[in-house]
Amino acid sequence: PVAFASFEMRGTPDPVAALEAVRSCADRVDIFCQAGNIRIPAQASDLMAYLEPMVHEVRRPRPGYLFHPKVWFLRYSSPDLPGQFRLLCSTRNLTNDRSWDAVVRLDGSRSTGLMPENRPLSDFLARLPDLCVTPLDDTRRGRIASLASDARYIEWEHPDNVREIKFHALGLGRTTARPDFTGYRHLVVSPFCNDDGLATVAPSWGDVSLVSRPEAIDRLAPESLEGVTTYRLDPLAGLADPDDEAAAGTGSELLTGLHAKIVVVERNRAAHVFIGSANATSSAHTGNVEFVVELTGGASKIGVDAFMAADAPFRQLLEPYATTGGMPPDTADAESRALENLLRDVAVRQFTLTVDGGDGGYLLMLASTTPLEFPTAITLCAELMTRPGHSETLVTGTRALAAFTDVPLADITPFVAVRASTASGLTRGTVLRASLVNDPAGRLDEILARQVDTPEKFLRFLALLLGLA
Repeated sequence: PVAFASFEMRGTPDPVAALEAVRSCADRVDIFCQAGNIRIPAQASDLMAYLEPMVHEVRRPRPGYLFHPKVWFLRYSSPDLPGQFRLLCSTRNLTNDRSWDAVVRLDGSRSTGLMPENRPLSDFLARLPDLCVTPLDDTRRGRIASLASDARYIEWEHPDNVREIKFHALGLGRTTARPDFTGYRHLVVSPFCNDDGLATVAPSWGDVSLVSRPEAIDRLAPESLEGVTTYRLDPLAGLADPDDEAAAGTGSELLTGLHAKIVVVERNRAAHVFIGSANATSSAHTGNVEFVVELTGGASKIGVDAFMAADAPFRQLLEPYATTGGMPPDTADAESRALENLLRDVAVRQFTLTVDGGDGGYLLMLASTTPLEFPTAITLCAELMTRPGHSETLVTGTRALAAFTDVPLADITPFVAVRASTASGLTRGTVLRASLVNDPAGRLDEILARQVDTPEKFLRFLALLLGLA
């Protein structure tokens, strides 16, 4: 929400300005994310309280698969520009990772007639409330339905050299025809890949270039690598030239690691560029919920050579990577994935936090509506995100029950940090959102007062409220 504020947030943000930015956008932003995949922050901020109504945890489509799209859909309203929309289809999550990613930005306006090519986007938006762990209130559900309806009428501006735009919503069961990846030339950029996934996005014999992480390429079967030219991201990619004063003075953080997901297919002298959340894996194309934008244009303009010709900027980031493939999977990865899947299963259980007490400190009782089931060799602990270090152990085979005592009013929160640990010492954690019962009146006012605690901060806050900042 800070991105929508009327001030610049560069360097160290003004905490009062940030608070007002989040507070003022609380009823205009909805975030849908995979339950069990909210990271535990190193330090909880008071601003998290204003995110509570925005965050909607989503169930997995089925065991072993994920809700994985990375989409922003925005409607702008003003007397000067009625009915303006923006779609960002990205490969980047809402995290602080500094990896190499890709994003498609589409701007458009509402037309008078239906745009059939927007149907997958509209259906995707309309389905989101039905996937949530906790039902949305009527106001937010109605707003999402309004956005989904608007999407059917948007006429998008085409990016340079693009003559056609298509949308692909995967894994929802009502999707249109699956993307057509057939062609005589392919470029596949994907940090994660496996044999079936590569066969899906590059199904035809011919010229195939694969850009991925070395460990993913090494695990492909030797037969999958036949006829495939493999590359990895150059470890020095993005490092500024020390003699380039302009680059050295930007102060920007370096990007590290590959996270972009791009597939370029050439057929009939046309190029089809797919950018979105789907990796070149079997899970992405057989069960995950994913969203991908397909851009079509001339092969000479946006085809493989636009990325991989010797002088192409993208090619300068890469170096060839030779491998015979066939490496076995890492057993440590399997243990980590098992813990992560356990946390996703826990996060989709409905939890309540019942508040009792008064001015001297509150008692919060955490409970799950159904019993938790997890191996006895795993330790599961829960704590309020605002009270790190005050954790309670949860027991398998029974409903979760935990008591948190002497909680100050401003520390009452529905966000609960849950950690799962193995006997070997491996630990994974996530944040889940419980339903607050008996939420005390004035809780957000108390949080506001804790931030605006001097006359100077109060005057800045007042100026922001009045739009004078």
